[in-house]
Amino acid sequence: MMQIKKYLFPSTTINQMNMNFKIEIATTNPDSSIMEQLNSASDGIAEMLAEVDRDFSLFKYDSLVSRFQRGDNEPLRTSNDFKLIYDSAILAEQMTAGLYMPYFAGKYDPSDLVKGWAIERAFEEYLEPLLKNQNIDGIWLSGGGQIKVATKSGSDFRWSIDIRDSEKENEIVTTYYLKNGVISLQENIIDGSLHKNQSGVKQAIIVGTNLVETAIWALVATSNKAEKFLPFVERYNLSGILIDKVNEPLNFSKGLVVSSKEKLS
Repeated sequence: MMQIKKYLFPSTTINQMNMNFKIEIATTNPDSSIMEQLNSASDGIAEMLAEVDRDFSLFKYDSLVSRFQRGDNEPLRTSNDFKLIYDSAILAEQMTAGLYMPYFAGKYDPSDLVKGWAIERAFEEYLEPLLKNQNIDGIWLSGGGQIKVATKSGSDFRWSIDIRDSEKENEIVTTYYLKNGVISLQENIIDGSLHKNQSGVKQAIIVGTNLVETAIWALVATSNKAEKFLPFVERYNLSGILIDKVNEPLNFSKGLVVSSKEKLS
């Protein structure tokens, strides 16, 4: 008879960069050594995120971003991380034909990109090594609408990820069952005649392999009319869901729109 594994999901929460980050593992035996590894990884991630906040915060006067906003170009020459983010932001602007722009109120602001990059970096450095433990089958890191998960090679475990309506937390839009991958969630504030932008998209869910990319596409999807976004779905083989202001979903998978009762505008 096939033995069914029973998983437990110990987790920790970190508050950094003005948001909560959740670290979770799937384990069959949450003994003291497992918890020590989880807490050690959590401490390392907290320290890394504090460094990211120090360098990229829009609210710290001496951050690299604040200095760059004031016309100081030295961060481009002295910080590999800053240059990486800057180059990625410029590339994203080009890939989206200018629909994504790393500016807010005329000032350089790569916040959405930084968030995805920070999770990717912390995940690789502090969580992936945990999969070497025979009693850990899955790892999870999320924050600010960005989720990244992985499963040990050879394991049948899958993460069950409920995507909830951005306006009704008790309503589940869909559930993804992932071994490895990322999900970026972005919502658009629509309140009567008051819109954050002209998009009719209330919520975007983008599924992929890298949060730096999916975070940008989710932002583009909620910042523009769907007719502007959909050509990129085919061009870049995107997967996910757009939900409009009347809760009509548009599903797309690997570049193909697979269901749409009514075209979003």
